[in-house]
Amino acid sequence: MLLQADPTRERPADRVPATNQWVAESDTYLGAIQLRHGLTPVLLELGGHIGFGIRPSARRRGLASLALGGTLPRARRLGLDRVLITCDDDNPGSYRTIERHGGRLENTRQPDDFMRSVGFVKPLRRYWISL
Repeated sequence: MLLQADPTRERPADRVPATNQWVAESDTYLGAIQLRHGLTPVLLELGGHIGFGIRPSARRRGLASLALGGTLPRARRLGLDRVLITCDDDNPGSYRTIERHGGRLENTRQPDDFMRSVGFVKPLRRYWISL
């Protein structure tokens, strides 16, 4: 088992176990997806259970959708009933991918002092997907 995913491993209070997977074609890195096994208070507000990214040269090929579709059953096997996924409000590729997989928009948060203090400067969409 990878160390970051090991739930018995000690970690700082602001970290949770997580499973990371690469999106690759042959030996070329195209992106990654992370499934966080739980939520800290900050992840509940801003980050969510799942984060993904595809390099610009590999976008618009369905890779994020493929990665997300493969990650949702893993989340269910971890015992999660639903997952939170966030994305920038100006990123239609991400929010369409989330919506395609059943994401329901909870709200869009405007940057406040706390969000800016941790690097969020754009409005943030928050989606829940029931598993």
